[in-house]
Amino acid sequence: MSESVLDPQGGKNSSFHIEDETIFPIPDNVRRGNARSLATVWLGANQTVLTFMTGMIYTQLCNLSVGWAILAIILGNVLGGIFMALHAAQGPHLGIPQMQQTRGQFGVYGSLLVILIVIFMYIGFASTLFAIGRDQSGTFFGPLSSHPAIYASAFMVWVLCTVGHALLERFIAAFSYIAGIVFVVVGAIYIFSPFGALKLPFFAAPSAHDFLMAISVGVLWQVAYAPYVSDYSRYLPVHTGEKEAFYGCLSGSAIGAALPMIVGAYVAGTISGDNYYESLRQVSGLLPAVIYIVFFASTIVCASMQIYCATLSSLTLLHTFAPSWKPSKKARTVVAAVLVCASALLTMSLSGDALDNISNFLLLLLAVLSPWTAINLVDYYLIEHGRYDIPSLYRNDGGVYGYVNGLAVACYVLGIVVQVPFLSNSLYTGVIANQLGGIDISWILGIVVPGVLYWVLARRKKNKALRAAA
Repeated sequence: MSESVLDPQGGKNSSFHIEDETIFPIPDNVRRGNARSLATVWLGANQTVLTFMTGMIYTQLCNLSVGWAILAIILGNVLGGIFMALHAAQGPHLGIPQMQQTRGQFGVYGSLLVILIVIFMYIGFASTLFAIGRDQSGTFFGPLSSHPAIYASAFMVWVLCTVGHALLERFIAAFSYIAGIVFVVVGAIYIFSPFGALKLPFFAAPSAHDFLMAISVGVLWQVAYAPYVSDYSRYLPVHTGEKEAFYGCLSGSAIGAALPMIVGAYVAGTISGDNYYESLRQVSGLLPAVIYIVFFASTIVCASMQIYCATLSSLTLLHTFAPSWKPSKKARTVVAAVLVCASALLTMSLSGDALDNISNFLLLLLAVLSPWTAINLVDYYLIEHGRYDIPSLYRNDGGVYGYVNGLAVACYVLGIVVQVPFLSNSLYTGVIANQLGGIDISWILGIVVPGVLYWVLARRKKNKALRAAA
């Protein structure tokens, strides 16, 4: 994090020391940072070309005017950010990766379904980022640059994940300031340039369907980060308060995402938004080069976060079947290489409209992640109150959590199923969503239904167990 203590001799606190810890609890002597440094990490993590292009969805695919797009971006990111940031306290308190902690709700084998889903999510996001970097290089340098761009991105991502947490977080924090300035400059240029004229009046009223769909994009953007949060907050000192971690994570992620999304929405809402490189070249020949460098670097920043978390989740998955094995930094290096290669190979097959691909991927993730985040948060805050038996989370029989928590798995599956009639996207429109004029409110059901049901049944189950033990 931005306040990590650096050891001039290259010791354990140096950013360039290869991280020793993998999926096991972080010792107190290597913990560092505070809520402000956590905010900086999430600020930088969102200053990416993917965030910028997601912002373009609001005015191109959701058909919103810029004014309503800004409102939807703020509402969606704050609402989704609340759920995402609630996971932040779990990191410093427990000191373990998020997917390892998920065993506390689902059991050692019951958690495998969620772990597999998030690994596919990480690979999907990394592949999308590599594809965007490839397309940006193709636009700027020509088609021959596409494959070299993927190779270069993949190699740099692997290096960051090999060195580990300290280098990755400092790289992200340093990048956040540069990217933030560039996005502000791009927005200002479009506002004050002739090619920045808007296609629609600033506050042209949208349909209810388009506005709710736009809010869902912001909610999902933040909820999709929920499985990441503890992976980056677990290095915070134990004394970091839950409120401090929550507000640090929320402010960094919501502001970090809103800025490039608003700029992206504005650029896409102008008469020259389809090719921003050509538009910016009219102002200065250097601007497209600066934008390209920042955009390319941002794909490395965000893809590194995906691969790092995918590596931890994969090690958790492998450890399930080899509980006596203690994953080392060499294991993390090898698994990261495999995941980077898989993402790069998948990128080679990605084609089609980038905005459609991103939009469909986000909507798909919303249906499978919202029930998990509801169950995880209810269990942590309302059932267990943060008290987990850490050794049990690493046992092959699940310890006190067992092999499968049928209650959590059933609530999770129900949380996915209950959304189906309410889904509305280019892939599928449910019966009830069709009757509502295409308005998608599935994510609300995906959070409320499994969350409330799990709270009621898990509390009853725990009270019954306490009475039996008395």
